Amino acid sequence: MKLGRRVAIGLLFTFLVLFVIGVTTQLTQQVFFRGSPDPTAFSSCREGTKALYKAVTRASKDAQGETDVPKAIALFRAALAPDWDHVELVRSLCAGSERASLDAVERLRYAEEHAVRREAASLEHLRKQVERDLGEPDPTDREP
Repeated sequence: MKLGRRVAIGLLFTFLVLFVIGVTTQLTQQVFFRGSPDPTAFSSCREGTKALYKAVTRASKDAQGETDVPKAIALFRAALAPDWDHVELVRSLCAGSERASLDAVERLRYAEEHAVRREAASLEHLRKQVERDLGEPDPTDREP
């Protein structure tokens, strides 16, 4: 009985120690050792800039029509991946006059994100006004 209890406590202690070490390792890697961008993701500034632009247009379409502001922004940002994960690589590839195109795409990205935020907020306001006017709850809130 005592031996079984000691073995169980030892296994529990070992599991907890390994769990804490694993979590600590993951957190340390994510906070202090960011992964470098994939050097093969784009071969030129133009190719990278085009991919970033396509990601912005895709993200804008994905978030279009969403009335919940945080959800719209989350949809927008999620649709930017994986291309915008390599923005640092594209910046390093761009120099001189090519840099202007990348800067324009980056400004467009932030403008589109703000437009998504404003559109979602205005749609949410409009939806609530219609609900009040009609005395109807939001049909998407109904349980099946």
